Formats: sequence, C-alpha cells, structure tokens
Amino acid sequence: MQKKISNIIKKIKKNPQKKIILGVVIFFVLILGVIFYQVPKWTKQYQLRTRFYKTTEKLSAISEEQARGDIAGQCDKIRNSADRLYLADEIVAEMEKNQTGEKIKLVGKSEANAENQSGKYLLLNIQNKEVELVCFDFSQRVIVEGGGQIEFSLNNFKNIQGNALSLNGGEGKIHHNLIEKSSKAGIFANEGKWEIYGNIIKDNLSYGVYGGYEADILLRENAILNNGGYEVRILKERKVFD
Repeated sequence: MQKKISNIIKKIKKNPQKKIILGVVIFFVLILGVIFYQVPKWTKQYQLRTRFYKTTEKLSAISEEQARGDIAGQCDKIRNSADRLYLADEIVAEMEKNQTGEKIKLVGKSEANAENQSGKYLLLNIQNKEVELVCFDFSQRVIVEGGGQIEFSLNNFKNIQGNALSLNGGEGKIHHNLIEKSSKAGIFANEGKWEIYGNIIKDNLSYGVYGGYEADILLRENAILNNGGYEVRILKERKVFD
C-alpha cells in the first residue's frame, strides 16, 4: 500500500497537471467539509436568535386595582403645586429652550386640553437631555429618539392611532402610566435601556409591551392585560455556538 502511494506521488511530481488537479480536489473536499459541518450550526443559531418569548410568569404582575390605587389623585396634587402647566404640543419647544444641561421637568394640563394637540405623532429628540414628563394626556403617539434620558410618569395614553409609545433610543423610566386602547402596541421599544413598572397597559390591539433585540428592558409590577397580541414580546439574541 505504501509503495502504491509513493508511486502515485512520484507520478504527480513528474506531471504538473496532476498536481493542479489534486490541489483542486483537495480544495473542494475542504469546502464540502465546511458546508457539511458548519452550515447546520449557523442555521440553528439564526433560528434561535429570531424566536420570541412570552415572559408573563417572570413579570411579578400586579392587579389593575392595585395599580389604579397607586396612581389615583397624584396628578391633582402635582398640578396644584406646579408653577406652570403645559400642553403636549409645547413639550418640544420647552425642551429646545433649555441649553444648560439641567433636568427639564414638565407637568401637563388636564385631559380637557388634550383636544388642542395636533399632528399625527409627537417626536421627542432627547439627545444630550434629561427630561421628565408628568401628568400629560396624550392623544397622539409619542416617539422617543436620541441618546439622552427621559422619564414618563402618571401620564395617560388613550385611543392612539399606532403604537402609543415608541422608544427608538435613549434610556429612562416609564412608570405609573395608563396606556390603553391604542391601535397597535402599548409600548414598542426598538432600542435603549428602560425600566417599566407600575403601569396599566390594557386593551391595546397589538402587544402590551414589545422589546426588540437592541432594547434592554426591565419589567416589574405592571398590570398588563387584554391586549390583542402577546401581553409581552421580548426578542433576545442568544449565541448557541461561539
């Protein structure tokens, strides 16, 4: 056997064309080996990355009654002690006025003024800003973008066309809000780092809370119920093979 192999090698050395053919054969064998062993792993990894998880059992949920008890009467106290109350339409202008880097805290007027809001959506660019929005009655979808910080507390998002609150960047807290009856999701987070707690998120036609691959979401003690899709959909990227 060894003599046969040595004879084949001698013939190949004498014939350069056979060298080339052997090299091509070895190359294709290696390629086929990679395809056979690696492609199933890559496919499996991709499939697991695109799964979503219903995690309601881990949310330490509270009842709607408990959440309403924590919210009730808070806005009346805050509005009575505020120096000025704002319409939702005034938020962007007030944010742009502040160039000092100090925290911007705005308190909203009551629901009776919500009809004065205009436009299909309210876009909040929080780049290099720290903003707190309290006791607003939003009648249009709110979109957050930029690398700053924002806090939503004690706000109402009702009967909104689209996702009630879309988070496309930044970080912050979303707590003790009422988010209900939007035509899509209650909270739709594509990116950013968000702590979401104490909210009532109900009767939205799509998800209660949606978190994309780039969103880092901490959910706790919310009342999330009667939403059209999954109550919570969180996309997690998991590496199966290094």
